[in-house]
Amino acid sequence: MLARDYIGGEFRSLHLLRLFLPAYDNHEAPRRWSSLLPPGAGLEASADCNELWSAYLEEHPDAYPPDAPLGRLDRETAAALREILGAHLGTDLPLNTRTWVGRSRPFTPGATTSNFYGQEYLHEDLCLEEIIFRGVRDRVPDFVEDPNHSFAWGTGLYPDSLVIAASPDLFRALHQDPRLEVVSIVPHRDMLPAPFEG
Repeated sequence: MLARDYIGGEFRSLHLLRLFLPAYDNHEAPRRWSSLLPPGAGLEASADCNELWSAYLEEHPDAYPPDAPLGRLDRETAAALREILGAHLGTDLPLNTRTWVGRSRPFTPGATTSNFYGQEYLHEDLCLEEIIFRGVRDRVPDFVEDPNHSFAWGTGLYPDSLVIAASPDLFRALHQDPRLEVVSIVPHRDMLPAPFEG
């Protein structure tokens, strides 16, 4: 699917970027996607971590395969998102979220569900701190939307990255933070590949 298709139509006029979630090495330490690239190469918005890992193995055949992130936030990424999103959205604003039922916790009383590309998702309104806490403990919600339409993210099952739509100021802040590995998306070109299988 095109990366932009993971973002609701009301957010597609915003700038889009892809945030790469680190994988984890055999010591549970975060491993950035860029560490798999040959010297001088850069990440692209349609980067496929499975392809990057296969190419890396050709040069490093004894390398230990990292574990896929599966929507989990490492502490550095979590801290950056908490600070940046908190500064732009506030920490108490209820954000609309959807989480794949196959990986979600027990339903919140009164929560609703819907289907997206044949999968069932649980709808909840969560504040930023709850979203980040879930991401560190287990996994982030698959879809998060600001009701004021200045921010949204979306992803696929077993996510290794997030497609983010953001207002100009928020977009710049995400791009400029060295704790985050992000690349701008060309909406009519860039795809979200199959998730990392490490």
